[in-house]
Amino acid sequence: MKTIVYWFSGTGNSLAVAKELAKSCGDAKLIPMAKALRNPPPSAERIGLVFPVYSFGPPELVARFVAKLNALPDAYIFAVVTYAGNQGGALSIVRRLLQKRGLDLAAGWGVKMPENYPPLGGAPAAEKQQAVNAAADEQIGKIAAELQQSPRGSYAQSSAVWRMLSWVAYPLFKKSVPRADRFFHADKKCNGCCICTRICPVNNVAMVDGRPSWMGHCEQCFACFHWCPQQAVQYGRSAKQHRYHHPDSSLEDMFQCGPGQA
Repeated sequence: MKTIVYWFSGTGNSLAVAKELAKSCGDAKLIPMAKALRNPPPSAERIGLVFPVYSFGPPELVARFVAKLNALPDAYIFAVVTYAGNQGGALSIVRRLLQKRGLDLAAGWGVKMPENYPPLGGAPAAEKQQAVNAAADEQIGKIAAELQQSPRGSYAQSSAVWRMLSWVAYPLFKKSVPRADRFFHADKKCNGCCICTRICPVNNVAMVDGRPSWMGHCEQCFACFHWCPQQAVQYGRSAKQHRYHHPDSSLEDMFQCGPGQA
């Protein structure tokens, strides 16, 4: 049974989940959503969507991807969301987006992973990161086992209060995202390596006079922030924050969804 697992990730959290699920599915391809937006592949019998939760909902790039997803009406579609605080209504929102396309979300799960959002203080210290990731590995294993049975109608749900909050907070967040990159800057540690330009999934970072400049259509994935080897990319007053990326994800992995990839 052919499976495509699509992923979107800034820190590699969702990518790490997608890798493990692809292994459990056997004949599976891993494809970045950003790449698939530019060059949508044919459908598959089973389709996985793995992505982080942003303000209790899916990233806007994920919503755009679902609108273009090549999928047959009888395709088995599942989703796994990664989150730090609460997944809110992310799965419900994606299910409704799929239903608009005449598709259905068969099953969905959530995996709690390390916090990494700079506006809320960024990532915890390394010890806490390791503890959260260890618990996440157990949950990923359980999901992979359940997925072998191709369940239908099984959805990890937050409480009704959190789902209702998502209908308020999520639209406000979406409106603020594109221009939120005005708070980015590079400090004097920047050596012009261009990793930030290569890793951005939407080509929002350009080098201007040897320094990165953010172009006003950000996705707030913070890949540029967390993967900068000099820790030179700052978001407001973030210089003392811990940087984070998943230990099982690499720069080469993340470059797959950059603007230079077809």
